[in-house]
Amino acid sequence: MPGGYCTAQCGVSDCPAGSVCVPTGRMGDLCAAACATDADCRADQGYVCDPGRKACLLPFQASPTLATCPAEPPTGARPSRADFQPIEVLTSAKSPGAYQFEPSAAVAKNGDLVVLYTGGAATFFDPSFLGVVRVPLNGAPIEQPLPTSKRMHFDPWLTADRAGTLHAVWLGHDGGGVDLNAEIGYARSTDDGATWTTPVAVHDPADCPPGTPFCLDKPMVAAGPLPAAGPKAKATGAAVRVFYAAGDTGLRMRTSTDDGATFGPAVPAIDGAYGDVAIDGRGAVHLVAAAATPAGPAAWGSPDNAIRYTRSNDGVAFSPPVTVSGPGESIPFYFVNPSVVADPQGRKVHVAYAAGTPDGAWNIMLASSADGGATWTRHRVAGTEPACANHAVPELAMRTSGKLAISWYEFVEGAGYRAYTTCQADGSRCKTAVPIGPPMATYELVRHSPRWLGEYGALVPDDAHRRLHAVWTQVVGDTPRGAARIVHAMAPGR
Repeated sequence: MPGGYCTAQCGVSDCPAGSVCVPTGRMGDLCAAACATDADCRADQGYVCDPGRKACLLPFQASPTLATCPAEPPTGARPSRADFQPIEVLTSAKSPGAYQFEPSAAVAKNGDLVVLYTGGAATFFDPSFLGVVRVPLNGAPIEQPLPTSKRMHFDPWLTADRAGTLHAVWLGHDGGGVDLNAEIGYARSTDDGATWTTPVAVHDPADCPPGTPFCLDKPMVAAGPLPAAGPKAKATGAAVRVFYAAGDTGLRMRTSTDDGATFGPAVPAIDGAYGDVAIDGRGAVHLVAAAATPAGPAAWGSPDNAIRYTRSNDGVAFSPPVTVSGPGESIPFYFVNPSVVADPQGRKVHVAYAAGTPDGAWNIMLASSADGGATWTRHRVAGTEPACANHAVPELAMRTSGKLAISWYEFVEGAGYRAYTTCQADGSRCKTAVPIGPPMATYELVRHSPRWLGEYGALVPDDAHRRLHAVWTQVVGDTPRGAARIVHAMAPGR
């Protein structure tokens, strides 16, 4: 902080007189000097009086003060046969961490839903953890830790391969303010998530030499067939593909063809960090990422940001990226994490993302391609024009019928919800969105806080059992300021 700043985390204690509690994008909930105008702040060092929070901060350091917008007018029928059953809260104050967020989920071979999440730290420097919850087809959820040798854990990601093996990755490090001794951790389970292999590092050591700060970020993992040898050939074999951001070089990919025992060399994939990956039935890899600089207004929305897409038909080299978001669209960096799905042939590709300005007025957009990602059309799934309410963190799923399911966070009429809709296979005729569960205790675009909603959730089809699972972070009122917990809801039907 320029010139230094006397502060405290207001999630731990109350703020002293003359200061206010402010949610921020990078440092959690902080006590900041109260103000009425910019003249009350150290303008010569760059501080301004944030108009929404009335606190002396650097520009765009505070999370946006969200508008209380009216509910959107209905535009069609409710999603058919998709009403979710009452939510179940999977974690609590007894779970790993002071709060839990960013769940990733996959269906195990026995039909259980397995959820991997981060147990957040009470303060910046406390340890954070990994936790697993198994949700049986019938029965109560089963919680367990996933222990590692690292002190801090973020960005867990989970997938299941065709044989039913679960593959998990995450960012692990030892803290120190610079992500000391960072690694992309990996473990797998062959017994439906009951036990896991000893975690190992799977990033290329050259991407994070010893002593290098902030060298790794945002891992993802996907499993699918090896690419088909020709246009009419069938995909054979199996591949596990791990992605991670390395320094300023963007996302890189490593591939295992022996069920995660060893991984090949890292290859460049796409610029950006936050993103998503899908592997189609022919083994082509589809990758999206938010290309932005997470600083200043870019973090909350800027026309200089973009959602970009690339694919690899051979599982080795990626095509030049194309821009999926529309010309002039303002794209946030935090809380947007674009989501991608592809049909089995790799022709129809869809990307859901958030678009909006630094004041937090964001819509959910759906970009669709019928030619394998060469060209795109876009339309608004949730929100109004111009945008008013906040809509964030979209998750996209494709059913065996080809129809799409989409869920996201939204803040309307002064309350935050997880919302849901369905669309046709071409991305058109989306139905009126419905809330999945009850309103949240609080809703803020704050990060590194007990109320952190995270950058992603999970929307997982289980067509074998005619179910759709939604897993997300819900802020509940079991602490004085509210705490993030992992919740699950299931919708029957295809």
